Amino acid sequence: MRTQERLGVQVPVCAACRERFAGAAAPAARPPAVEAPGEPRGLPPTLGQQSSAVLAHVQRMARLVAERPFTEEECAHCGHPVHRYPGPGGEPVRLAKESVLAVSVPAEERWRVVDDRAVPAPVLDEDDEDQVGARVRHDVVCPANPVPANPRLARMWQSHLAPAPAD
Repeated sequence: MRTQERLGVQVPVCAACRERFAGAAAPAARPPAVEAPGEPRGLPPTLGQQSSAVLAHVQRMARLVAERPFTEEECAHCGHPVHRYPGPGGEPVRLAKESVLAVSVPAEERWRVVDDRAVPAPVLDEDDEDQVGARVRHDVVCPANPVPANPRLARMWQSHLAPAPAD
């Protein structure tokens, strides 16, 4: 038996096999050696290598949350998110996270956020594009309270019966 190279591996081959494969093409040329790179390219950095970037991102997110005009909390009754804004007199106003079409909500239930404060918006100005949407107090659509008479608010109330979606 003699050894013969196949695909870069030395293989012992008997005489019968050498004759059998004699008509086969010559063995492939050995591929050139590849240098092992010192620093892997194209791979994402490890946490240690990017810790300053991660820290900067976390600090930026914390700053953005601190700059929000509202505080987000969960309703103790239904578990849905509630945005708590300062009201016109400074008292907290708890608004549902969802906006609704303003004309579909009774005037006494319309709220807007103006200058980072929740203010009642009973009058609609048709020339003001910002008044297309309105916010409603969460208490109106929370299942802990009776179903509202308004059909649009009743649908929101019904949607709050289901568990809050995970963000």
